[in-house]
Amino acid sequence: MATKQQAMRVIEAAGGTVDWNVSEITATQKAITVDAPSGYCWDSSGAECFCISWYSGSADDFWDEVIERVRFGIVVA
Repeated sequence: MATKQQAMRVIEAAGGTVDWNVSEITATQKAITVDAPSGYCWDSSGAECFCISWYSGSADDFWDEVIERVRFGIVVA
């Protein structure tokens, strides 16, 4: 069971950043876009970013999924 802080540390350790211009985390809606470092793509999406949106479920499970996607790693674009 992960927390937002744990997820942010994993994202930062991978060189990624959260695009807070399009991400929103509330009690009922969780939507996040995570950008890969410049020149890289996320292996999980094959793109420079990945997005996850949840409208139900626990915050712990949401952050677990974010961490899992980041841990797939990055590849050179």
